[in-house]
Amino acid sequence: MISLKRKRSKTALIALALISISAAFSFKAANYEFDGVLAGPDGTVIKLSYRYEGKEVADSTVLKNNHFSLKGALPETMICTLSNSANQQIKIFVAQNTIIGFSGTLDKFYDLAIKGATENTLYQGFKSKTLSLSGDYRKSIEKAKIDRHDRRNLHFLNYKRRVDSLTIDFVKRNSASSVAALVMIDSYLNDTDRKQAANGYALLSEKGKSTFYAKRIKQFIDTAVAISKGNEAPAFTLADLTGKAVKLSDYRGKYVLLDFWASWCPPCRAEHPLLKQLEQRYGKEIVFLSISMDAVSKSWKQAVQADQLTWTQLNDPQSTNGEVADSYGIKSLPFNCIIGPDGKILATKLRGQDLANFLAKNFTLPRN
Repeated sequence: MISLKRKRSKTALIALALISISAAFSFKAANYEFDGVLAGPDGTVIKLSYRYEGKEVADSTVLKNNHFSLKGALPETMICTLSNSANQQIKIFVAQNTIIGFSGTLDKFYDLAIKGATENTLYQGFKSKTLSLSGDYRKSIEKAKIDRHDRRNLHFLNYKRRVDSLTIDFVKRNSASSVAALVMIDSYLNDTDRKQAANGYALLSEKGKSTFYAKRIKQFIDTAVAISKGNEAPAFTLADLTGKAVKLSDYRGKYVLLDFWASWCPPCRAEHPLLKQLEQRYGKEIVFLSISMDAVSKSWKQAVQADQLTWTQLNDPQSTNGEVADSYGIKSLPFNCIIGPDGKILATKLRGQDLANFLAKNFTLPRN
């Protein structure tokens, strides 16, 4: 017969063991371990990076005996990038704090196999379905001989309806996952109509709404109101051509014309001759401030020189995926915003003759 004292002692030991196991799993859940089997030369640097709350976070290791390992803690489920020092190839994936395995070769780094990244598997499953829909759409417009840029044709409207249906269904089934917000970013952040994004966001659970990417979706939805006439223009700090940090607040007390563009955007470049004329005429009354969304600094600087832009030029290397673009709701270019001396928005999206008319009406003292 086992005494009550011994039974209590045994129960206590079992409880302690369970607590220890629970603690071990809790610790593992709060950290990641990326383990890679990669055919390549020793000493090759393997870099992990991701962007979180406006900051670039990075870690690195070196390849040895065809193996690499990275350990750390992600703030939450994140889109991460693996790169290497041997070539320009990268591998983008969705990672969470768990053990994730990679395998492949350096010459096909972009095609690394990934094991254990359950959120990435979920995301890639959605991406493969959207690619299938996109392929169907391309075939249909080619057969019908319709311009792919025409967003009013029935083929595009049907394609858009199918993407909406796929996205909303995915969000319903994965309402607590960060990936639910990621698929909405893919489906809706290039859409000027924010209604579908709002519909999808409403389906997220409270946990789903608390994720980093869900907050981006919410900001995108709210931006339509945030950049309305009468609201204060979102603050930012960006570097000019010399690398000097320039803040929007530096121009408080003055009228400001913000012009968002990129070297790879033909309509933006086509607007530059008019902007040059307007800056010459009204430059004493309103500050012209151009913001390039070029990810490659060299391309930006070459375009500034080629187009002979003489006023203050800034660059956001995060392009349309950065915080500045998010705060102004910019997912396509060109875009502009006119700001009053009090920092409040007077007008947005004025191009060509509409912009010229606005300046002529509000600024009557041309530069000598």
